[in-house]
Amino acid sequence: MDYLEMVARLGIGSAHPGGFLATIEQLEKYKPAVGGTVLEIGCGTGRTACYLAEQGYKVVATDVDPILLSKAKKRAAAMGVHVDFCQADAHALPFPDHTFQTILVESVTNFTQAGRSVSEYFRVLKPTGLLYDREMFVRTSAPDGALDEMKSFFRMPSLMKKEEWISIMESSGFSQIQMLDLSELKDEKLGQQYEYPDDYQFFDEGSLLDDSVLECGIRSSNLIMDNKEHLEYGTLRAVKL
Repeated sequence: MDYLEMVARLGIGSAHPGGFLATIEQLEKYKPAVGGTVLEIGCGTGRTACYLAEQGYKVVATDVDPILLSKAKKRAAAMGVHVDFCQADAHALPFPDHTFQTILVESVTNFTQAGRSVSEYFRVLKPTGLLYDREMFVRTSAPDGALDEMKSFFRMPSLMKKEEWISIMESSGFSQIQMLDLSELKDEKLGQQYEYPDDYQFFDEGSLLDDSVLECGIRSSNLIMDNKEHLEYGTLRAVKL
């Protein structure tokens, strides 16, 4: 089974490193601008988007997967919040230039052609707009080929070092690029996602009894833990000037 299919079938709301705790901590430290609309790219089942809407933000949220979007809309309805959901590819966002003041991304750009998607983030941001992109990074000490199995399983075009990310963002036009809250990928960090249980996780019928779903989940966890010494994660903040 494909990893993203497994995430969709289980309705997982915070698959990114650090889980929902990392999302809350980031949004508390670096609050989005109140006056503008926040765009979340790759919203999945809508947990972050709905949380932002609950805090009073105007939110537009996109994902390429219609199943994930349907669960995101179901979450918003159950929570009684409004989010403008839109099916869209990160490589070709359906918005005019200079539309959003803030863009949030959580473990999505690694699953795209990063140069193309980051250029789109830049295009749709307003001048002085901010990008926050939480991703996994390859440590400098990782030997060549160490993460090939991970890239193949997760269908990631690449896993990059911090310096490579910064280079792509600079090439796309971003300035004042900072690395926020860089962390090692440790067992306790992975476990933090369970500190905030998801009350609006909608499972597909029979998915919890499906051996292929279970096997995919176990393999994904094992691959990350087997390679944790080569990985770290954090949030890149960049400005469009």
